[in-house]
Amino acid sequence: MTKIDTHSDPNELLDLLLEESTLKGAERFHRYPERKFFGYFCSYFPEELILAAGLDPLRLFPDSENSTPAELPAYSCSLARGTLDMEIREQWQDLVGIGFTHTCDTMQCLSGIWAASGHSKTIDIVPPVMLTAQGASRYYQSELNNLIKELTALTQQDITQQALQDALLLCAHTRNLVTELDTLRPNLPSPLVFAILRAGQLMPRADYVKALEQCLPALKDMAVTPHTRAKLLITSAVLENDSLFTMIEDLGGRVVADDTCSGYRHYSGHTLTESGDPLSDIIKRYSGMPSCPCKNRSLNERISYLSGLAKQRDAQGAIIVIRKYCEPHAWDAVTLAETFRNNGIRTLTLELEGANVGGQERTRLQAFIESLSEAPELSKEG
Repeated sequence: MTKIDTHSDPNELLDLLLEESTLKGAERFHRYPERKFFGYFCSYFPEELILAAGLDPLRLFPDSENSTPAELPAYSCSLARGTLDMEIREQWQDLVGIGFTHTCDTMQCLSGIWAASGHSKTIDIVPPVMLTAQGASRYYQSELNNLIKELTALTQQDITQQALQDALLLCAHTRNLVTELDTLRPNLPSPLVFAILRAGQLMPRADYVKALEQCLPALKDMAVTPHTRAKLLITSAVLENDSLFTMIEDLGGRVVADDTCSGYRHYSGHTLTESGDPLSDIIKRYSGMPSCPCKNRSLNERISYLSGLAKQRDAQGAIIVIRKYCEPHAWDAVTLAETFRNNGIRTLTLELEGANVGGQERTRLQAFIESLSEAPELSKEG
């Protein structure tokens, strides 16, 4: 394991980040034997509380998209099926616990099935669906207070105000670094950026920050050369590998705007650190971050945000990825695609079983990316 200090080679640290993103936490016990990890599924599970409890957050990704444990129906998404299969195979047995966020129906049911069929201790949090509704903040505060009690019971260690403040500062610093990387995205290979973002959800946060800090100057040097690739926005739920991004890059495209659960959306939003009330600051951050289809602040807020993001990054096309059986993203896709097209942004909708893409997707992506060089007046493609 590379020891990260001020004298570390930036290229070696970049290799470390890419390796961690590929391993998806599989070597955590051997690489970080002194660390205690807590698993989670959703970006709405507050990492700050995990860190304040003395634990490291580990986003759970499946090691196969073809697993179908008997405890779940085949029409569940591959994320739920694959991770539950790993739990039954005791792949998460070293984790202190696993946190579930009630978002979609599948994840809500999975938490109960996991608790009954698995080996890990589980904790649930139910953030408000309408993030700015009357009483939402008060309700959210109650959920976080309950979460603190459950994490304290797991670790047998109190979560202090200082620990919360330190966790907020660490998360704020992480998000600032990632935002700096995101501004370089148009001139960096798409799979490279996405892999670095995924690494931050899989390795100890403090180590990730040190590595990214020292890699950024080299990444800025790499991003000096402009490109002439087709500029794309991508929106999706979880994508646990770089397969789609690699194919886009191979076909002459470049992801200039990323709205994925395991990509930049995970880090986006402002982190407040100076109010003196850490829980209030946490609530404001998670209530104000760009929402996924499971949460909202107003009817058209998400659509307006993505339309603005596409315009800001000068995206020529948008790719809407739907994981098979992911109902919230499927519902979201229809209106979102219509809005993009009405704004002159060509749109392609892809349904994927997992995160891997193959020959069929390559054919559609190639035709789509090639179409972006056509005359603007032909830009109303389905």
